Amino acid sequence: MERRYNVRGILTNFRPIAVLSPAIWITGSSQSGKTTRLIELFCEWTPLLATFPNPPGGSKKRKPRLNPESVATTTLIFAANGDNRIALVERLTATPQGQYSFYSTTPLGFFQDEVILFWPLLVEKLGLKALFPLRLRPETEQELALELWSHDLEISRLRRPGVSVNRMVRQILDVLQLAALSVISIEDIPQILEQGFLPTGDTETPYQQIGELLKQWQKWCLERGLLTFGIIADLYGQHLLHHPTYQKHLLRRYPVVLADDVDEYPALARHLFEFFLDQGKMAAFTYNPDGAVRLGLGADPNALMSLQERCRGETLDRQSGLGKQMAQPILDLVLENAIAFPDSLLFSANIQSIQTVSRADLLRQTAEQIIASVKTGQVQPDEIALIAPGLDAIARYTLREILNHAGIAVDSMHQTHPLVASPIIRALLTLIALVYPGNGRLVHRDEIAQMLV
Repeated sequence: MERRYNVRGILTNFRPIAVLSPAIWITGSSQSGKTTRLIELFCEWTPLLATFPNPPGGSKKRKPRLNPESVATTTLIFAANGDNRIALVERLTATPQGQYSFYSTTPLGFFQDEVILFWPLLVEKLGLKALFPLRLRPETEQELALELWSHDLEISRLRRPGVSVNRMVRQILDVLQLAALSVISIEDIPQILEQGFLPTGDTETPYQQIGELLKQWQKWCLERGLLTFGIIADLYGQHLLHHPTYQKHLLRRYPVVLADDVDEYPALARHLFEFFLDQGKMAAFTYNPDGAVRLGLGADPNALMSLQERCRGETLDRQSGLGKQMAQPILDLVLENAIAFPDSLLFSANIQSIQTVSRADLLRQTAEQIIASVKTGQVQPDEIALIAPGLDAIARYTLREILNHAGIAVDSMHQTHPLVASPIIRALLTLIALVYPGNGRLVHRDEIAQMLV
């Protein structure tokens, strides 16, 4: 029988197949445009997936199904911390491609969500009780661990002079979290601790006891369905990430992975990214060679750096402001503990020194210099940062009044003055002393005057 094909219908429903870019490794210093480049890749790659939060078209509402294969895929986007994640989400949603579905998270947040979401797999694999998992706050974690280890710590050789029991418990729990983020099992913790300290010659070292305490703590928590950041990272790195069922769902859900500032990520994130790269998924990473702010707090930039060999590299060098000319001399000044400014800073045309005989003249000349730069068009007001450590209320008021009188708005950021320095707070404290007499110190008449004005 001869078959006839509707060529017009085939061409209408045909979707072009694009040759997807390989994984990209973006290197650059701060303010070099790494995040902007990551957003550009999001706008370029995400439309190829055509995943909307709500499927467009069709007025009929389909009945939801439980078939996992029908769940739409989405783009997985990582940020180093919660603040960066919020800022990145705002920039992504402002793009025309922000209508497409994406899931933004942090490494620790992702590990936690995945462990809770796929908790039944862990229950089945580890033979745990089918209890709903509950994450403990660090304060509760420390209190429960102290109660569990109280007897062992009384006779333990871990006690050190000058170190409280609470601090010692916190340090032991932190060891578990750091090891889990480095994909190190609890069994290997004593050996690693012994390598980092001088041998004592004893058959039983205190580091072996640390391993036993951590095993006891993990077993006690899992029996009750309690999770901490350390236990979550250990479960994800040692068990969940290697589970075949989880890997299948992970690949189906996230065909594209974007990670910003991977120099702040733990080594466990590298294993996750390597899994995506092994499966040929689209990925892009940004890396700051001068970053690693969280080094020692879980970040492992050297481990993440190994991903560069599997990616196509891009280097960005678009430093803005004085960073390109002044960054290296300032770093040399700080690292070398120099007494005097180096010649590259002292005789630079980009740096001007204002010297006065009084503090009032210094504030006035500083404000006048800012006003002159704005009026001549050399700089915009929102491009000026006035850094003044220890600036008191009088100096802050003086600068604000002079600049506001010239039509330049001032916004104080990261003020470190105490709460009582606020006039509103002082007025409330004075009012409380009047309403509830005999409940504190006496009120001075000047405080009454400040409250009234």
